[in-house]
Formats: sequence, C-alpha cells, structure tokens
Amino acid sequence: MKRIILFFFISIIVLASIPCAAALGELPAVNEQERHIVCTQLSEPAKEYYTGEYRYDTLSRLSGAADTTDGYAAMHDNALFEALHTLMASTHQYYTAYSGKDAGSLAYFWTSTDAVAGGDTYTMFYADVPSDAPNVKLNREHIWPKSRASFGERKGNGGSDLHHLRPAVDSLNRAKSDHLFGNINGVYTEGVKQGSVNGEVCYWVNTAQDLFECKDDVKGDVARILLYVYCRWEQPNLYTDISEERLPPNDADSTDNGKKVIESLDTLLDWCEEDPVDTWEMRRNDLTESVQGNRNVFIDYPEFAWQLFDREVPENMPTPSSSGERFILGDADGDGAVTSIDVTVIQRHIAQLTVTAFDGIAADVDADERVTILDACYIQRSLAGMEQPYAIGG
Repeated sequence: MKRIILFFFISIIVLASIPCAAALGELPAVNEQERHIVCTQLSEPAKEYYTGEYRYDTLSRLSGAADTTDGYAAMHDNALFEALHTLMASTHQYYTAYSGKDAGSLAYFWTSTDAVAGGDTYTMFYADVPSDAPNVKLNREHIWPKSRASFGERKGNGGSDLHHLRPAVDSLNRAKSDHLFGNINGVYTEGVKQGSVNGEVCYWVNTAQDLFECKDDVKGDVARILLYVYCRWEQPNLYTDISEERLPPNDADSTDNGKKVIESLDTLLDWCEEDPVDTWEMRRNDLTESVQGNRNVFIDYPEFAWQLFDREVPENMPTPSSSGERFILGDADGDGAVTSIDVTVIQRHIAQLTVTAFDGIAADVDADERVTILDACYIQRSLAGMEQPYAIGG
C-alpha cells in the first residue's frame, strides 16, 4: 500500500528538553504542561528515541496487519506491530511497584509525571481533577481492566506499568468497573447512568451494554494507552473477544476472561483522532521514559494507530510530528510528486552540485541514513513499474 504521510501545523508549542534523572527509576522533573493544549511538535527526548532501524520514516514503511478480523489476527503477519513491540519492550528497563507511596511506586512517580501544571498535586484520570480536590479518594486504575488481561498487579508486567496505570477517583473507578470503553451519550436512551465528580459530568455507564464512556477530552488518552498495552504487552483482546487458547499466559494474580476492552476498532481510532495528543501528555511520555526507559510510541506518532491496521492516516489530523507540509517518500525535491526529476536531484546532490530544493529524509528511500545512488535507482525502478525491495511511499 502506498503511504503518504501528512503533516501540518495548528500551532507551534515548543517543548523544551527536560532535565534527565541521574538514573532510571529516580524521581524526574515535575510535569509543568497544561492539559488539553494540542501538541504539534515532538519533544527532544522523543526525537532522540527513534534512531537507526526505528526511525519514523523506516517504521512507517513497514506493513501493517494483513488481517484485522480480530485483535489476535492483527498482531500476526504485522511487521509494524513486531517492530513497535520490540522497540518498547527492549527499552523498558525499570519497573515500578504497584502498591504504596514509597520511592519506586506508581504513586511516588505520579507526583511528577501526572502533576497539575507544575504544582504539588496530580491529575486524576477520567475526571481531570487534582488529587487534593474535595471528596477525592485515590484508586490505582488499570485503564486496560485486570479481568480482561493476563496481568494483575505484579511488578515487572503490564499491571504496574507507569505508561498504563493512572491515578483515578475511587467513586468513578468503581462505576467504571471492568466495563469496556464505548460510546453511550447520544447513542442509548435506556439504561444510561450519568456520573459526575464534584459537580462536573465526566462519565456515562450502561451496564446492560457493558459500556463505559469518559468525557471527550480524555478519549484520546484512553485510546493511546490501550494501543500501548496491546502492542507492548501483546494483549490480543483489544477490539474483539479472544478465545482462551489464543490468550497469553496469566500472571499468578490474574484471570483473563478474553473479553474485548473497547467496542470496536473504529471507535478506538475515532477516539484517537477526535482527542489529539496534548502537551501534558507528551511531557508525561518524556518523564515516564526517564523513569522506565521506554515511551508510548502512539503518543509521539498517533499515525502508527492507523498504519498498524493498514488504514489510511486521516488528513488534517493534528499530531506531534506535524510539519505543515506533505511528505512523500522519494520526493527529493519536495514538489509533491515522485518523478524522474527526483532522480536527477539525488544524482546532483551526490555529485555535490547545487540543488535548489532537496529533502534528505524523503530522498533516503532505502532508509540506510545515507542518500546514495541506490536511492536514485529505487526511484527509477518504481517509476518503471519494476519490482523493488523498497516501494516508494512505504
């Protein structure tokens, strides 16, 4: 499938590089970003994370799911899934403890990673209220429910992963229970319970339909966390029920019922698109990387959510990798099309002759981090309709 990667600016928000902790597992800087400000620029830690075979332009050329019938099928025969899993698993070097508030625990790190605009309190997930708000009691929330996962609360697995576990209001968390995520408000007229925290409506539950819906400006966060768990921890029951024989082995403290965690793949992608990454979410990704060593790749590049399932990335979708222009692999002169002129541009570049316009990333067709005569050859072969190891556009 020919892929065109779309980039654009909504606004430019410069995210400064955060001071790194002296070592993994130490308390990082405090998240000083505001919630719900669209992020249109990658942070410096994010840029440094994707190198070599894990550069975005290399990863984006990998094929997605050959079969999306169910979550298990979509995990297999999927080169992009395999690469993203390997990247996030191989860089995950420190594991947080589930319980308590001592150093090394989830609650210990939340004071920094989930801080409210650089303050002394942290954000309670779903409700978006500070931890010191009235009538707020803390729960450690598995966004991917424990009853639908192979993990429980053990250190070293998905049930204590700082990217996944979030602080939540006890009453809201109990209402959420282990229902799957889905759309309720405006969809169902019967069996709907509307819930609020300190007077603000922030969730809907339909027990008969086994559904829970959070407020709109948290839906993207949920979708990107679910995608992270699906890919990092290889949990197949993302958007379809999965039979027992296809589930991963359970931890000693877990019993996976194999039920899906969101009502459909379409809902997952809709939520990801409708609630774009915000600057707080990007900074949290940076800070969590400084603790654990790995990142949630779906925050840095939401595009992966569509590419993972071999779907077209929506046009005009704000992402942290926005650049305001269309990027086409092989389009060395940046004119929006791959032609024989691009071959000439690469040849002139190699010969160190003046090139009016030259995009080195687009020109590096074989992703070996060099622009050579081979890249020109691949473009020529593509234009001639000949079989080639690297197809223009991925």
